[in-house]
Amino acid sequence: MDVRRFADCAILLLTQLEAGLRKVFATVNACPSRLLTAESTALYTTFDEILAKHLNDGKINQLPLFLGEPAMEFLWDFLNHQEGPRVRDRLSHGEVSLPEFPREAANQLLAFSFVLLLRLTDEDLLPVFKEKAMVRSLMGLAEGYVARCHPASRLKKQVLSCEESLRAWPLLPLPKGAGGEAAQLEGNSETNDCKSLITDIMAELCRHLPAKLCVPPDLDSPPGRWPQLLRELCGIPVPTLFCPRTVLEVLTVFRKIGACCCRVSGQVTASWERRHQQWVDRSLRSRQRRNYLRMASSVKVLSPVLYLILLLIALELVNIHTIGGKNTSEYQQYLRFLKSVLQYTENLAASTSQDQNKWDEAVSLTHAALLKMWTFSEKKQMLIHLAKKPTSKVIQ
Repeated sequence: MDVRRFADCAILLLTQLEAGLRKVFATVNACPSRLLTAESTALYTTFDEILAKHLNDGKINQLPLFLGEPAMEFLWDFLNHQEGPRVRDRLSHGEVSLPEFPREAANQLLAFSFVLLLRLTDEDLLPVFKEKAMVRSLMGLAEGYVARCHPASRLKKQVLSCEESLRAWPLLPLPKGAGGEAAQLEGNSETNDCKSLITDIMAELCRHLPAKLCVPPDLDSPPGRWPQLLRELCGIPVPTLFCPRTVLEVLTVFRKIGACCCRVSGQVTASWERRHQQWVDRSLRSRQRRNYLRMASSVKVLSPVLYLILLLIALELVNIHTIGGKNTSEYQQYLRFLKSVLQYTENLAASTSQDQNKWDEAVSLTHAALLKMWTFSEKKQMLIHLAKKPTSKVIQ
């Protein structure tokens, strides 16, 4: 296929896919009138309506049940999610350079259309196609598809990316001769209180880990098992199709928290490397040396608290759909708690920036945030606690 024709391929496939799905939509929902094309008195049945949860009359759309969740997830990823390629929208609105349209997008659309066509093929002919290894492989991939562009999927990717960034922190060495001075700054009461609170909150969270998952390591040790733990938590399937508003709101706050954690991690690494080199070059003034040593002390608190937040996000994500068990008042309290964590991470990002370098303030902020987290945890109002309780009035 010529590189300049991938967009043409996608355009032709999308029109055929939409027409085919419109026919299936009208059939499974017993509304043959919806096969109409656009007229002055009738709306055109488009992907927006075809892929919706409900019909215009409020009844459940039967197409998702017919296609299955993996196929619907692919269609939502490819066409609807704001962070997805939204190929149809961008092609129809001229937002894509046709000569630069990616081959991969056309290939994926072609493969999905082929698998969908097989789903609608006469049962007598299907075994003939399944004799081909490539066909079986494509069908297997389609049947196992999970959302990639949904906010929950993006959040998982963000958590793992942040963990990877944090993993480099234990590898940041103190310059020769700085260890003794740094040790003098450690062990103050606020730092010790932070470590104690982190241990208590971590113990509470770990009580709600799925039994098959490994127990996280000692927070004072190199986080060798953190990658495995967070990968396994993020590997637990979370339903993403037709998420209610409350779930999407919580996911939005989680992603903002995750973004701040990533920012803090990057800033600490950059500041540490810069100050380390300046120390080695003997270009730090006395005040800058003390600030660098305060950073070295603060990192021993900031590293475990950021891991703690990542664990909190991952665990709450696993139980995200229990949010429907909260009544309006409980939901608002939970949202306020998450926003307080977000406020902490935003303030932490500001304090650890290269312009600020307020490491003592970072520890004070951390202490205050941990107290709030512990207080809320004691109230048993997190989603991990709700998962074991019968649901109350559901909010949408």
